Amino acid sequence: MKLPLLRLLAPLALAVSLNAADLSSFDGVWVMKEAVFDGNAVPVDAVSVTVTIDNGKYTFDMGDNQAKGVFEIDFSRKPAVMKITEQEGQNPGRTLSALTELTPTGWRAVYPMNGGSTPSSFDSGPGSGLLLAQYERKPGTVAPAKPLRALLILGGCCHDYANQKQILKKGLEARARVEVDIIHSADSSTKPPLPIFGKPATAKGYDVVIHDECAADVSDPKVVEGVLAPHREGIPAVALHCAMHSYRIGNPGKPATSGTPHAFWFDLLGLQSSGHGPQLPVVIEYLPGKSPITAGLSGWTTINEELYNNIKVWDSAVPVAWGKQGAGDKPGQNASVVAWTHEYGPAKARVFATTIGHNNETVADPRYLDLVTRGLLWSCGKLAQDGKPVPGYGR
Repeated sequence: MKLPLLRLLAPLALAVSLNAADLSSFDGVWVMKEAVFDGNAVPVDAVSVTVTIDNGKYTFDMGDNQAKGVFEIDFSRKPAVMKITEQEGQNPGRTLSALTELTPTGWRAVYPMNGGSTPSSFDSGPGSGLLLAQYERKPGTVAPAKPLRALLILGGCCHDYANQKQILKKGLEARARVEVDIIHSADSSTKPPLPIFGKPATAKGYDVVIHDECAADVSDPKVVEGVLAPHREGIPAVALHCAMHSYRIGNPGKPATSGTPHAFWFDLLGLQSSGHGPQLPVVIEYLPGKSPITAGLSGWTTINEELYNNIKVWDSAVPVAWGKQGAGDKPGQNASVVAWTHEYGPAKARVFATTIGHNNETVADPRYLDLVTRGLLWSCGKLAQDGKPVPGYGR
């Protein structure tokens, strides 16, 4: 077997861990340990073959021979079927369809190096035209952190959720190692029929739930308790803007008593709000030393925005930012807590909340997205004291 054949191996960026059926299982640095082509052993000991994979993209490195590309996996097939496309290198545009499976020492994959259909087995004997390769993680490297999974819930009255869902998803994923799934109802009433109602298991498998719905008239205690169920079990929450004015049971302007149905939703949030004033700029002032969420952040002034009032702030809540409109001389009305943290229930689920975020321009503001991203990371225990993501969770 001639060494130059190794130049054909640039698409082999796929023999990695399938312990979890998602692309994050492939992230890391890998070395090819063994290879057999058409029944002949490939002398991989004579050259170092390294593959670096991140989020569905790979870089192949064999000294002077390098390549980059992308891949996707069909996990419904057994063994899994992978499609590899080289984008840069000696074979740009080339696509291969291969098989992969777990072995006692790592992973193996079989590739039709001359093109053609997906192999039907892992037999790479003489005349097969198949390459069978085995990979192991590069010594000294570790498996990268698995991305956080976030469930973003939007829908209901008074906001451009159709666009804001994409603004938030793109902004969060650009700032942290997080994958955001979306549940969106196009219903623009104060009682949107969100698919989560009656299905508390919807949040199973997620690391955090982001509440951005505006459901003021969803007031059935059983429905509200169903929405709260994942957080009572310990799943963290991020609450944005009109989520504060959702799931109202009773008069929202009357201070609620913790533990009563009136306070079901406020017990999660740690703060009770009933309304807002006119749309005017809000001066945001961060409270230093209160939380790593605001470490190093500078205050700013929004465009015209809604400042939510404070009817009651739970003693267990920790304000991290104040907002003021005008002179700010009416505490609770035009001078209010606009961002805070809280712990909820016996499991002490972490909650980050901010009342800011009505208009698209505000939601898209890098300063707003930085704040929300930090709040999400904090809620999941992935934010260091200096306000930066812990290793493995930054971008």
